[in-house]
Amino acid sequence: MRLVIFDVDGTIVDSAAHIVESAQFVFHKNNLPKPADADIRAGIGLNLDIIMLNLLGDDNQELALKLEQDYRDYFNHKIEHGLINEQIYTGAAEAIATLGAQDETFLGIATGKRLKGVERLFKEQGFGHHFHTLQTPDNNPSKPNPGMVLTAMSETGVKAAKTVMIGDTSYDMAMAKAAGVKALGVNWGYHDHTTLRESGADLVIDHYHQLIDAIDELTE
Repeated sequence: MRLVIFDVDGTIVDSAAHIVESAQFVFHKNNLPKPADADIRAGIGLNLDIIMLNLLGDDNQELALKLEQDYRDYFNHKIEHGLINEQIYTGAAEAIATLGAQDETFLGIATGKRLKGVERLFKEQGFGHHFHTLQTPDNNPSKPNPGMVLTAMSETGVKAAKTVMIGDTSYDMAMAKAAGVKALGVNWGYHDHTTLRESGADLVIDHYHQLIDAIDELTE
């Protein structure tokens, strides 16, 4: 058996526009300087409280928690009013379906997105039944801590040598290396090819049609 773990934002769905807009809204609401698009995008994948601390540039935990809650309230408002339309990347659904049909493959999620957001994505896209383990900030430390990957392996009984972490950021690659598993970078998300390689990626791919072959190579 093998375990294939997907990140979500920047790997399965392109959610950057909504994340950037929401973060800038809550900073403006709290009379704070608007963070740059690039700075927000660079933090996607981390837990939201850490993103807010990084954008603040100091250790004001109380303010970071307020920004986090304001962000969640605003994001939920957009969801309730049908203002969120996260586009999945071309080829993502087909790759998930192909892997999900393989008896020898377990699929997992390891994401900075809350479980509620993952479940919403699954409901919209209809591929949630393919996944065997879901690891989110609801019960895990932030990437690059290896906890999400280690828990996913524990829940499925798959060893590190047969586990691959797929992601678009340095945090995903560092998490994979910390857990002792293979790291597969995707070059369509929020960190570039060079950053992924420098963060420990064993392979970096440019298109979803390369995904299955890359996973096969890393788990043979």
